Amino acid sequence: MYILCDMSRQKILVYGITGMTGTRFAELVRDKFKIIGPPRFIVDLTNKKQVKKNIRDVSPDQILYLAGITKVDEAQQNPKNAYLLNSEAVKYAAKESALLNIPFHYVSTDAVFDGKLKNRLYKENDKTNPISIYGKSKLAGEKVVLEFSNKNSVIRTIMIYSPNYPHKKDFAKFAYESLKYKKPITGIIDQFINPTYVDDLVNGICKILQKRESGIYHVAATDSTTNFEFLKKIEKTFKFNKNLITETTFNEFFKDKTAPRQQYSRLSTEKFRKKFGNGILHKIDQGINEFKKQMSKLETQPIDV
Repeated sequence: MYILCDMSRQKILVYGITGMTGTRFAELVRDKFKIIGPPRFIVDLTNKKQVKKNIRDVSPDQILYLAGITKVDEAQQNPKNAYLLNSEAVKYAAKESALLNIPFHYVSTDAVFDGKLKNRLYKENDKTNPISIYGKSKLAGEKVVLEFSNKNSVIRTIMIYSPNYPHKKDFAKFAYESLKYKKPITGIIDQFINPTYVDDLVNGICKILQKRESGIYHVAATDSTTNFEFLKKIEKTFKFNKNLITETTFNEFFKDKTAPRQQYSRLSTEKFRKKFGNGILHKIDQGINEFKKQMSKLETQPIDV
């Protein structure tokens, strides 16, 4: 998918450049503007002095924070670490940004809601009520960012999937590999979501950076589905064997998980689409089709040995 914004060579300091979104962000926009993405061994985000020095040395036009703990069960088991990376480190960077009048953009999550809203999608101004340590730590990060400056933004997204990232297996990639190699897989029939194709998230972030928008925006697929139906969409798109897919319920699937999950976790993208138009975010089927195109390209490339 091509990039949909022109950054006019702004200098963007990106924390978390080696993650799933950060890697794709760098790939898609590297010719559009200057990206500075310091690795962990250069800048320890939990070290206030290092963060302060890095921001002053780079002197960016804007800062994008993609770092932090994203594994829900890991956060539940290590709350101190989750708050340190998802909130405290954010505070160090956002405070310095505010002092230097630099817009700061924080990518957050649907997990700031409790997942009990059955009759509609969550809007940006709906009441937050996280039920997991992960969600609570991300909400703490959101509050810090929005309190420090009215130039800052929070970009909430949900269930990101990507064909290009080898270091973390998202649900779509796991489903693809399971079905490709004829392994059975289970889908949840009563968990409602709107998964986000990574290129849509990157293009959404780009528009927010380009316009220097502030406040909260939801960036996700423009429609929603169940976990089970999302799995079936992948099976149908790739023409896999549908008999490999079995059903389960939300309560059954998550009964032994460390962290609680949200059952009705759908983000409304209406605010974003009203502001930026309808050509940036796509429906779930379109995202899966792009996922397939990218997977096809990757699988025809030679392997380095």
